[in-house]
Amino acid sequence: MSNNKNAFRRSVLFAGTRGFMREILKEKLQKEGWDVVGAGEDSFKLYNPQIVVYFAGRDCGQDMLQVLYDARQYKAGRFLYVTSAGARQAYSEEFVLAWSREHGVQSSVVILPEVFGKGIASEDSVIARFFCAACEQEKFQLHGRDDVAVPVLYSEDAAHAILMIIQQEIKQERIAVSSEEAMSFMQVVLTVNGFVNLPQVDILGQGNEFCWTAAKSGADGGAEGEDLAGQAAAEAYELKLKPKYRAAEMLKPVYEWYATHGGAGAADAGSQAGTAAGGDREPEQASEKENSRLEKYKPYLENIGLFVVIVILSLLQGKTPVNSATGLDIAYIYIIIMGILYGKKQSLPAVLPSMALLTWGLLNQHGEISSIFYVPENIFHYSTYLFLGVFTGYISDSWRSQIDSLGYKLNHFARRYSFLQENYQKSIEIKDKLYHQIINSDDSIGWLYGIIRQLDTVEVEDIFTQAAAVTGRIMGTQNVAIYVMGKDQFYLRQKVRLGDRTAQLPHSRRTEDNPYIMDMLANHHLFVNHGLQLGLPDLAAPIIYDGRMIAVIEIYGMNFEQWSIYQQNLLSVTSRLISMAMGKAYLYEEGIQSRRFVPQTRILQPEEFAKLEKGLRTRAALQENVRNVLLELSCAGMSYQELDSRLSGAIRQEDAVGLKEDRVFLLLHDVDDTGMQLVRQRLLHRGIEVLESRELV
Repeated sequence: MSNNKNAFRRSVLFAGTRGFMREILKEKLQKEGWDVVGAGEDSFKLYNPQIVVYFAGRDCGQDMLQVLYDARQYKAGRFLYVTSAGARQAYSEEFVLAWSREHGVQSSVVILPEVFGKGIASEDSVIARFFCAACEQEKFQLHGRDDVAVPVLYSEDAAHAILMIIQQEIKQERIAVSSEEAMSFMQVVLTVNGFVNLPQVDILGQGNEFCWTAAKSGADGGAEGEDLAGQAAAEAYELKLKPKYRAAEMLKPVYEWYATHGGAGAADAGSQAGTAAGGDREPEQASEKENSRLEKYKPYLENIGLFVVIVILSLLQGKTPVNSATGLDIAYIYIIIMGILYGKKQSLPAVLPSMALLTWGLLNQHGEISSIFYVPENIFHYSTYLFLGVFTGYISDSWRSQIDSLGYKLNHFARRYSFLQENYQKSIEIKDKLYHQIINSDDSIGWLYGIIRQLDTVEVEDIFTQAAAVTGRIMGTQNVAIYVMGKDQFYLRQKVRLGDRTAQLPHSRRTEDNPYIMDMLANHHLFVNHGLQLGLPDLAAPIIYDGRMIAVIEIYGMNFEQWSIYQQNLLSVTSRLISMAMGKAYLYEEGIQSRRFVPQTRILQPEEFAKLEKGLRTRAALQENVRNVLLELSCAGMSYQELDSRLSGAIRQEDAVGLKEDRVFLLLHDVDDTGMQLVRQRLLHRGIEVLESRELV
């Protein structure tokens, strides 16, 4: 089943702001068989998402527009713009809907009520903002009156509401999610105060100046935005949600989370990364800023430090940068080094101190500054500084630009290779799943045929044994029971049981005490335990022969993913194949009836009794805690016909009597000590002595 379900998965693309809501919804969608991917380069082209979910934030703008264009270009089936009552942007909502109508993209604006939960950012929830203010002992401004009750949802329920919209294909343009549970802000405060002493919080704002849910105020601002949002809210389709989590009960763990993780710092970090980073975020940010500032000033510090070295060397060689022995100007080295390392940004600034150093050296030699500029060699010397600064800076910048360009291309190719590699891996996974389905999966024709071949026998007992094993393998369960219908159809007798969950099932059942059996008896339909009632099988199918129900296959302990129409159809087909095999066995049994039993009795001939023993041994290998007992009976002074007459009514329908080595044996199937003692008493009451008893192994 799982192979068939996952062979072609649907995909949802997440875009917009990050946060804990995305992580919760992602987990729920994946449980329902969706692939969830994030927006990125080539995401639409690579994953071809059927649905795009955009989580609105304060900075939508160009990002949202690009997602809308991609959704139209790659023909996404649906676009969901998810916003909350506390962070609505009326103009953005109108733009999404108008753009979608214009370009033929099916879009919906999902408006969530006041949502709170662990890690929700303070700007997205009034309750989160209040908790952060309480934890940090800051002033809190309430947007509105504190005695007005509004719908409140826990984040898990809010994610479930979006899942319902996707799964149930609710396609109205505006969908306002509401909750059966409403709370006022004062109720929130009193509830939290019931389990923790809140720090003193100054609540500012009064009257109807603000609305604490901000349900009718657009973040775009102004009275015009309020009118637009209010009109939209009136036209929205209301999705009434019965929450799984009571808001009053979830306030405590949520507040404790904010108190433990440092209030707003933790919430903001969580909304950005989807993880509880907690109070460590601020030191990390401070460290990053310090490192960034150091990197910014590092070239200038190195420039100054190298110039100081050049000055010291000049002092050592006679207060001039030009070495008198070699004629080498060490200022050239200074300019070249700064140009190679940092380009024109540092080579040109290195020219001026080099000129100043050269001027200082010439003054030490000539004494007057005016005489320096009358010498053409000196002017040429100055110009070489400028030329060397420009030339080395240009060469270095050009070389660095080419390296950056190659690096950008390399990163671009690496990203594309990563996408292609991921796409290739997904293709391999799908190919392997399809290959497994065709060759050796739970529903391939070859696999089914290989299992059904086990029913190719004409022995009724063998067919019941193999039928239980075959059903268990095909349905992917270890808990299977088969009950055989009595001739009068008043009782069913347990024939085979497999698995731990069938150990406590009764050995016999009255038909009229089980309505589902009565329904199968009348209609020959499959039974499905939709109500998950205790004591009933998860699935049950009738085995039909000659137009009447002769047995029932029951399945227990199914996994959640097995509750599907697919599994029901698979059991229906399996029961029909078993019915066909059973029909052949019954016809064969009727044909050899005279050879199976001692004339005028129900005592099996030695050959047939040996077959029955072999079949029960095979069944015992599949079953656990099943005890088969062989009793040797004394028939001194009695004919087989008289013995058979005395046994009538003393033994169960599933028990058998047969000949073995010219002796008569009674084979008791699946019997405990109490049952065996009862059989002994009945036999003794009818004058039949038990000579020996042993277990059939």
